[in-house]
Amino acid sequence: MFQFDFSYTDYEQLMNDLAQRMNVPVVNHRLIFPEPIASGSLTFVRLPNGIHVNIVNCKMNQDWLLCRRKMREQFYTLRFHELTIPDTLEIRIGDERLKESNTTRAIAYLTNTLADWAYIGAAGTTYKGIDVLFSPNWLADYLGLQQIDDVLSAYLSLQIENVHREPLDSEYRRLIQEIVEVDDTNPMRLAIIQNRVMLLIERFFLRIYQRRKNSFWNVPLSKADIDRVMQVEATLTKDIFEPAPTISQLARMVSISESKLKKDFKLIYGIPVYEYFQKVRMQAAKDKLLAGGHSVKEVAMELGYSNLSNFTIAFKKEFGLLPSKLLAAI
Repeated sequence: MFQFDFSYTDYEQLMNDLAQRMNVPVVNHRLIFPEPIASGSLTFVRLPNGIHVNIVNCKMNQDWLLCRRKMREQFYTLRFHELTIPDTLEIRIGDERLKESNTTRAIAYLTNTLADWAYIGAAGTTYKGIDVLFSPNWLADYLGLQQIDDVLSAYLSLQIENVHREPLDSEYRRLIQEIVEVDDTNPMRLAIIQNRVMLLIERFFLRIYQRRKNSFWNVPLSKADIDRVMQVEATLTKDIFEPAPTISQLARMVSISESKLKKDFKLIYGIPVYEYFQKVRMQAAKDKLLAGGHSVKEVAMELGYSNLSNFTIAFKKEFGLLPSKLLAAI
Protein backbone atom coordinates (compact mmCIF):
# COMPACT_ATOMS: atom_id res chain seq x y z
CA MET A 1 0.00 0.00 0.00
CA PHE A 2 1.18 3.51 -0.84
CA GLN A 3 0.74 5.76 2.21
CA PHE A 4 1.17 9.51 2.52
CA ASP A 5 0.33 11.76 5.50
CA PHE A 6 0.45 15.55 5.61
CA SER A 7 -0.68 18.38 7.88
CA TYR A 8 -0.37 21.71 6.09
CA THR A 9 -2.43 23.95 3.82
CA ASP A 10 -0.23 24.51 0.78
CA TYR A 11 -1.06 22.37 -2.25
CA GLU A 12 2.24 23.19 -3.94
CA GLN A 13 4.11 21.85 -0.93
CA LEU A 14 1.81 18.82 -0.96
CA MET A 15 2.66 18.09 -4.60
CA ASN A 16 6.40 18.56 -4.04
CA ASP A 17 6.44 16.33 -0.94
CA LEU A 18 4.38 13.72 -2.72
CA ALA A 19 6.80 13.77 -5.66
CA GLN A 20 9.73 13.36 -3.30
CA ARG A 21 7.98 10.46 -1.59
CA MET A 22 7.45 8.82 -5.01
CA ASN A 23 10.95 9.77 -6.20
CA VAL A 24 9.71 11.52 -9.35
CA PRO A 25 10.22 15.10 -10.58
CA VAL A 26 7.68 17.92 -10.73
CA VAL A 27 7.62 19.57 -14.16
CA ASN A 28 5.57 22.73 -14.76
CA HIS A 29 3.61 22.14 -11.55
CA ARG A 30 2.65 18.62 -12.66
CA LEU A 31 3.53 15.30 -11.09
CA ILE A 32 3.34 12.23 -13.34
CA PHE A 33 2.72 9.24 -11.10
CA PRO A 34 5.16 6.34 -11.40
CA GLU A 35 3.43 3.29 -12.91
CA PRO A 36 3.88 0.96 -9.92
CA ILE A 37 1.82 3.44 -7.85
CA ALA A 38 -0.64 4.97 -10.32
CA SER A 39 -1.20 5.90 -13.96
CA GLY A 40 -1.95 9.58 -14.53
CA SER A 41 -1.08 12.92 -13.03
CA LEU A 42 -1.55 15.52 -10.30
CA THR A 43 -1.43 19.18 -11.33
CA PHE A 44 -1.18 22.13 -8.98
CA VAL A 45 -2.61 25.53 -9.94
CA ARG A 46 -2.31 28.71 -7.89
CA LEU A 47 -5.10 30.93 -9.19
CA PRO A 48 -4.82 34.71 -9.51
CA ASN A 49 -7.63 35.13 -6.96
CA GLY A 50 -5.50 33.42 -4.30
CA ILE A 51 -6.91 29.91 -3.99
CA HIS A 52 -5.07 26.62 -4.52
CA VAL A 53 -6.37 23.93 -6.86
CA ASN A 54 -5.28 20.32 -7.32
CA ILE A 55 -6.34 18.55 -10.51
CA VAL A 56 -6.10 14.76 -10.31
CA ASN A 57 -6.72 12.34 -13.15
CA CYS A 58 -5.40 8.84 -12.49
CA LYS A 59 -5.92 5.12 -12.00
CA MET A 60 -4.49 3.58 -8.84
CA ASN A 61 -2.17 0.66 -9.55
CA GLN A 62 -1.87 -0.29 -5.89
CA ASP A 63 -3.82 0.38 -2.68
CA TRP A 64 -3.60 3.96 -1.38
CA LEU A 65 -3.89 5.65 2.00
CA LEU A 66 -3.85 9.44 1.79
CA CYS A 67 -4.37 11.25 5.10
CA ARG A 68 -4.49 14.91 6.06
CA ARG A 69 -4.17 15.36 9.81
CA LYS A 70 -6.30 17.94 11.60
CA MET A 71 -4.82 21.35 12.33
CA ARG A 72 -5.51 24.35 14.54
CA GLU A 73 -5.48 26.73 11.58
CA GLN A 74 -8.81 26.57 9.78
CA PHE A 75 -9.02 26.10 6.02
CA TYR A 76 -11.69 24.55 3.82
CA THR A 77 -11.31 22.05 0.99
CA LEU A 78 -14.12 21.64 -1.50
CA ARG A 79 -13.71 18.29 -3.26
CA PHE A 80 -15.30 17.28 -6.56
CA HIS A 81 -14.59 13.60 -7.25
CA GLU A 82 -15.59 11.23 -10.05
CA LEU A 83 -14.70 7.69 -9.03
CA THR A 84 -14.91 4.22 -10.52
CA ILE A 85 -14.51 1.74 -7.69
CA PRO A 86 -13.97 -1.89 -8.79
CA ASP A 87 -13.14 -3.03 -5.26
CA THR A 88 -13.46 -0.81 -2.17
CA LEU A 89 -13.03 2.81 -1.18
CA GLU A 90 -13.37 4.56 2.17
CA ILE A 91 -13.51 8.27 2.95
CA ARG A 92 -13.00 9.31 6.57
CA ILE A 93 -13.93 12.72 7.96
CA GLY A 94 -13.22 12.86 11.67
CA ASP A 95 -15.06 9.91 13.19
CA GLU A 96 -17.37 9.46 10.21
CA ARG A 97 -16.91 6.79 7.51
CA LEU A 98 -18.20 6.57 3.96
CA LYS A 99 -17.55 3.12 2.46
CA GLU A 100 -18.20 2.18 -1.15
CA SER A 101 -17.54 -0.94 -3.22
CA ASN A 102 -18.00 -2.11 -6.81
CA THR A 103 -19.65 1.07 -8.02
CA THR A 104 -19.17 4.48 -9.59
CA ARG A 105 -19.54 7.71 -7.64
CA ALA A 106 -19.62 11.36 -8.65
CA ILE A 107 -19.79 13.50 -5.52
CA ALA A 108 -18.83 16.86 -4.05
CA TYR A 109 -18.25 17.44 -0.37
CA LEU A 110 -16.69 20.05 1.90
CA THR A 111 -14.13 19.40 4.63
CA ASN A 112 -12.11 21.61 6.93
CA THR A 113 -8.76 21.28 8.64
CA LEU A 114 -10.28 21.03 12.13
CA ALA A 115 -10.91 17.31 11.52
CA ASP A 116 -8.82 14.48 10.10
CA TRP A 117 -9.53 13.51 6.50
CA ALA A 118 -8.42 10.24 4.93
CA TYR A 119 -8.91 8.55 1.58
CA ILE A 120 -8.35 4.80 1.35
CA GLY A 121 -8.66 3.33 -2.13
CA ALA A 122 -7.97 -0.07 -3.63
CA ALA A 123 -5.88 -0.78 -6.70
CA GLY A 124 -7.91 -0.35 -9.89
CA THR A 125 -9.83 2.70 -8.66
CA THR A 126 -10.00 5.50 -11.24
CA TYR A 127 -10.08 9.00 -9.84
CA LYS A 128 -10.83 12.29 -11.59
CA GLY A 129 -10.99 15.13 -9.13
CA ILE A 130 -10.76 18.85 -8.47
CA ASP A 131 -9.78 19.87 -4.92
CA VAL A 132 -10.10 23.56 -4.05
CA LEU A 133 -8.37 24.95 -0.96
CA PHE A 134 -9.35 28.30 0.59
CA SER A 135 -9.41 30.14 3.90
CA PRO A 136 -12.53 31.36 5.75
CA ASN A 137 -11.53 34.94 4.91
CA TRP A 138 -11.36 34.11 1.21
CA LEU A 139 -14.77 32.48 1.40
CA ALA A 140 -16.22 35.57 3.08
CA ASP A 141 -14.63 37.98 0.59
CA TYR A 142 -15.54 36.14 -2.60
CA LEU A 143 -18.89 34.55 -1.74
CA GLY A 144 -20.33 36.93 0.83
CA LEU A 145 -20.48 34.04 3.27
CA GLN A 146 -21.44 36.32 6.13
CA GLN A 147 -24.97 36.15 4.76
CA ILE A 148 -25.13 32.33 4.68
CA ASP A 149 -22.76 31.35 7.48
CA ASP A 150 -25.54 29.37 9.16
CA VAL A 151 -25.80 27.26 6.00
CA LEU A 152 -22.10 26.40 6.08
CA SER A 153 -22.20 25.57 9.78
CA ALA A 154 -25.23 23.35 9.28
CA TYR A 155 -23.61 21.62 6.33
CA LEU A 156 -20.41 20.80 8.22
CA SER A 157 -22.41 19.45 11.15
CA LEU A 158 -24.18 16.87 8.98
CA GLN A 159 -23.31 13.20 9.19
CA ILE A 160 -21.52 11.94 6.08
CA GLU A 161 -23.91 9.02 5.71
CA ASN A 162 -26.88 11.36 5.33
CA VAL A 163 -26.79 14.32 2.90
CA HIS A 164 -23.19 15.35 3.47
CA ARG A 165 -22.51 14.42 -0.16
CA GLU A 166 -23.64 16.48 -3.13
CA PRO A 167 -24.21 14.29 -6.20
CA LEU A 168 -22.45 15.67 -9.27
CA ASP A 169 -24.89 16.34 -12.07
CA SER A 170 -24.06 16.83 -15.73
CA GLU A 171 -23.22 20.53 -15.25
CA TYR A 172 -20.70 19.76 -12.49
CA ARG A 173 -19.11 17.07 -14.65
CA ARG A 174 -18.92 19.36 -17.67
CA LEU A 175 -17.05 22.01 -15.65
CA ILE A 176 -14.68 19.39 -14.20
CA GLN A 177 -13.94 18.01 -17.67
CA GLU A 178 -13.18 21.49 -19.02
CA ILE A 179 -10.69 22.04 -16.18
CA VAL A 180 -9.02 18.66 -16.72
CA GLU A 181 -8.78 19.12 -20.50
CA VAL A 182 -7.56 22.72 -20.75
CA ASP A 183 -4.26 22.72 -22.64
CA ASP A 184 -1.08 23.96 -20.95
CA THR A 185 -0.25 26.05 -24.02
CA ASN A 186 -3.58 27.87 -24.01
CA PRO A 187 -2.80 31.55 -23.18
CA MET A 188 -6.14 31.72 -21.36
CA ARG A 189 -5.43 28.62 -19.25
CA LEU A 190 -5.43 30.31 -15.83
CA ALA A 191 -8.47 32.42 -16.67
CA ILE A 192 -10.38 29.35 -17.88
CA ILE A 193 -9.51 27.28 -14.81
CA GLN A 194 -10.34 30.15 -12.45
CA ASN A 195 -13.67 30.74 -14.18
CA ARG A 196 -14.66 27.05 -14.05
CA VAL A 197 -13.52 26.64 -10.44
CA MET A 198 -15.54 29.67 -9.37
CA LEU A 199 -18.58 28.26 -11.17
CA LEU A 200 -18.11 24.96 -9.30
CA ILE A 201 -17.85 26.76 -5.95
CA GLU A 202 -20.80 29.03 -6.59
CA ARG A 203 -22.94 26.14 -7.80
CA PHE A 204 -22.10 24.06 -4.73
CA PHE A 205 -23.00 26.76 -2.20
CA LEU A 206 -26.04 27.94 -4.13
CA ARG A 207 -27.47 24.42 -4.17
CA ILE A 208 -26.87 24.07 -0.43
CA TYR A 209 -28.59 27.40 0.19
CA GLN A 210 -31.56 26.53 -2.04
CA ARG A 211 -32.00 23.13 -0.45
CA ARG A 212 -31.89 24.52 3.05
CA LYS A 213 -34.31 27.28 2.12
CA ASN A 214 -36.68 24.69 0.64
CA SER A 215 -36.37 22.43 3.70
CA PHE A 216 -34.46 19.83 1.68
CA TRP A 217 -32.46 18.77 4.71
CA ASN A 218 -35.62 17.96 6.62
CA VAL A 219 -36.54 15.27 4.09
CA PRO A 220 -35.44 11.83 5.30
CA LEU A 221 -33.43 10.63 2.29
CA SER A 222 -31.26 7.70 3.32
CA LYS A 223 -27.85 6.86 1.91
CA ALA A 224 -29.54 4.04 -0.02
CA ASP A 225 -32.06 6.52 -1.50
CA ILE A 226 -29.29 8.85 -2.64
CA ASP A 227 -27.23 5.98 -4.06
CA ARG A 228 -30.20 4.68 -6.07
CA VAL A 229 -30.89 8.08 -7.61
CA MET A 230 -27.19 8.57 -8.42
CA GLN A 231 -27.24 5.19 -10.16
CA VAL A 232 -30.26 6.25 -12.21
CA GLU A 233 -28.58 9.53 -13.18
CA ALA A 234 -25.43 7.68 -14.27
CA THR A 235 -27.50 5.29 -16.41
CA LEU A 236 -29.56 8.13 -17.85
CA THR A 237 -26.49 10.09 -18.98
CA LYS A 238 -24.24 7.19 -19.97
CA ASP A 239 -25.03 7.64 -23.66
CA ILE A 240 -27.20 10.66 -24.34
CA PHE A 241 -27.19 9.93 -28.08
CA GLU A 242 -29.41 6.92 -27.40
CA PRO A 243 -33.08 7.11 -26.38
CA ALA A 244 -33.62 7.42 -22.64
CA PRO A 245 -34.81 4.38 -20.70
CA THR A 246 -38.40 4.59 -19.54
CA ILE A 247 -39.25 5.54 -15.97
CA SER A 248 -40.48 1.98 -15.50
CA GLN A 249 -37.14 0.54 -16.66
CA LEU A 250 -35.15 2.90 -14.42
CA ALA A 251 -37.33 2.15 -11.41
CA ARG A 252 -36.98 -1.60 -11.90
CA MET A 253 -33.22 -1.23 -12.25
CA VAL A 254 -32.93 0.19 -8.69
CA SER A 255 -35.91 -1.73 -7.25
CA ILE A 256 -38.12 1.19 -6.23
CA SER A 257 -41.52 2.44 -7.32
CA GLU A 258 -41.85 4.85 -10.23
CA SER A 259 -43.42 7.50 -7.99
CA LYS A 260 -40.56 7.31 -5.49
CA LEU A 261 -37.98 7.49 -8.26
CA LYS A 262 -39.57 10.61 -9.73
CA LYS A 263 -39.90 12.27 -6.32
CA ASP A 264 -36.36 11.46 -5.13
CA PHE A 265 -34.76 12.38 -8.47
CA LYS A 266 -36.37 15.81 -8.47
CA LEU A 267 -35.42 16.28 -4.83
CA ILE A 268 -31.73 15.63 -5.50
CA TYR A 269 -31.27 17.09 -9.00
CA GLY A 270 -33.90 19.82 -8.85
CA ILE A 271 -35.88 18.90 -11.99
CA PRO A 272 -37.84 15.89 -13.31
CA VAL A 273 -36.03 12.93 -14.87
CA TYR A 274 -36.72 13.64 -18.53
CA GLU A 275 -36.25 17.38 -18.21
CA TYR A 276 -32.81 16.59 -16.78
CA PHE A 277 -32.11 14.19 -19.67
CA GLN A 278 -33.14 16.86 -22.17
CA LYS A 279 -30.82 19.43 -20.61
CA VAL A 280 -27.90 17.01 -20.86
CA ARG A 281 -28.75 16.29 -24.52
CA MET A 282 -28.90 19.97 -25.41
CA GLN A 283 -25.60 20.65 -23.66
CA ALA A 284 -24.01 17.79 -25.64
CA ALA A 285 -25.42 19.30 -28.83
CA LYS A 286 -24.00 22.70 -27.95
CA ASP A 287 -20.58 21.20 -27.18
CA LYS A 288 -20.52 19.41 -30.56
CA LEU A 289 -21.45 22.56 -32.42
CA LEU A 290 -18.81 24.62 -30.58
CA ALA A 291 -16.16 21.96 -31.28
CA GLY A 292 -16.66 22.51 -35.01
CA GLY A 293 -16.87 20.04 -37.86
CA HIS A 294 -20.59 19.33 -37.42
CA SER A 295 -23.60 20.95 -39.04
CA VAL A 296 -26.82 21.65 -37.16
CA LYS A 297 -28.53 18.91 -39.16
CA GLU A 298 -25.81 16.36 -38.34
CA VAL A 299 -26.02 17.07 -34.61
CA ALA A 300 -29.81 16.93 -34.67
CA MET A 301 -29.77 13.57 -36.45
CA GLU A 302 -27.19 12.17 -34.04
CA LEU A 303 -29.51 13.06 -31.17
CA GLY A 304 -32.37 11.26 -32.91
CA TYR A 305 -34.31 14.28 -34.21
CA SER A 306 -35.93 13.40 -37.53
CA ASN A 307 -37.44 16.88 -37.70
CA LEU A 308 -34.80 19.63 -37.71
CA SER A 309 -37.24 22.31 -36.60
CA ASN A 310 -38.04 20.35 -33.43
CA PHE A 311 -34.34 20.31 -32.59
CA THR A 312 -33.90 24.05 -33.20
CA ILE A 313 -36.94 24.80 -31.03
CA ALA A 314 -35.60 22.63 -28.19
CA PHE A 315 -32.14 24.19 -28.53
CA LYS A 316 -33.49 27.74 -28.44
CA LYS A 317 -35.66 26.90 -25.43
CA GLU A 318 -32.58 25.73 -23.54
CA PHE A 319 -30.05 28.40 -24.56
CA GLY A 320 -32.08 31.34 -25.85
CA LEU A 321 -30.64 31.26 -29.37
CA LEU A 322 -30.91 29.15 -32.48
CA PRO A 323 -28.12 26.62 -33.14
CA SER A 324 -27.40 28.34 -36.47
CA LYS A 325 -26.76 31.60 -34.59
CA LEU A 326 -24.35 29.78 -32.30
CA LEU A 327 -22.42 28.45 -35.31
CA ALA A 328 -22.37 31.89 -36.91
CA ALA A 329 -20.81 33.39 -33.77
CA ILE A 330 -17.90 30.93 -33.70
